[in-house]
Amino acid sequence: MKIGIYLPVYGGWLPEKGSAKASSDGFYFEGENEEEPRYSYVKRVALKAEKTGVHSLWIPDHMLNPIKGEMKPSLEAWTLAVAIAEATEKAIIAHTTLCEAFRPPAVLAKMASTLYEISNGRFWLSIGAGWYKREYEAYGLPFYEHDERVRKAEEAIEIIRRLWKENDVFFEGKYYKIKKGILEPKPGYIPIWYAGVSEASRNLVARKADGWLMRGCSVEEARRNVEDMEERLKEAGRDRIRFAIPALTFIRESDREAREYMMKVTGGRKDVLDRTLDTGLVGSPEKVAEKIENFGDAGIDVVVLQLTPTLKELENVELLLDLL
Repeated sequence: MKIGIYLPVYGGWLPEKGSAKASSDGFYFEGENEEEPRYSYVKRVALKAEKTGVHSLWIPDHMLNPIKGEMKPSLEAWTLAVAIAEATEKAIIAHTTLCEAFRPPAVLAKMASTLYEISNGRFWLSIGAGWYKREYEAYGLPFYEHDERVRKAEEAIEIIRRLWKENDVFFEGKYYKIKKGILEPKPGYIPIWYAGVSEASRNLVARKADGWLMRGCSVEEARRNVEDMEERLKEAGRDRIRFAIPALTFIRESDREAREYMMKVTGGRKDVLDRTLDTGLVGSPEKVAEKIENFGDAGIDVVVLQLTPTLKELENVELLLDLL
């Protein structure tokens, strides 16, 4: 089992106003502005996480801040990934997840091959179909209905893979056309992860992906998801892929203290508390380690922690890693 963390590119995971809410990037709570969306802060987090022993650093990809509001600052995911790759030495760099529409696939393939070299092979390409319609409008990007966005992403993945392996790539699909595409130097092996739990997304993962980033879920749901995907992979004639989930994480010395902290930041709403206890990691280091091991038994390979606030909470993650 590997442990990753989300890097705090939005100024934390807590909306400044309003009630708790869910989004495709996770489950967020009402609270104070607990950290700055500045590179200097994110770099400190990345370096401390790597020193602590965290396996991977995951960067959300949005043009508008989906947590604090669109007028609040946020950092661009690809530029940040390059900087973090240069600043660190060991941790895997990935995204949660790259929005397919933001970068043409052939250009993204070239960018990824360069980041692979900068990071000395420490890069996973994690991509998804996107969901936040407002940022498409704000940046002049066409927004398709859900299944069409997934089909567009599948074309993008095919182009990227071919450019990494072949010379003189010709591709003509519904959304993209490539005429004698050339990419040099070609990278080594870059795993392609995909995020999404819809039927269309699951089918794409079974056909094309090396890894599947699910939404936050219970151990039981994770087990069902893995079993479902293994059946789809078998039908597609493919071997096992890797699986990852995000998890809101509240670690304290005791289970009671962890629950109290979680209740403080959630505002005490029962529906939020129940969901967080079900899908998140709440408790003492020993309790959280036990649940992570249960996720591992269910087939999960990577758990990506969402911490609040990230830099301070890494001290508790260090205690957790000692137990895993």
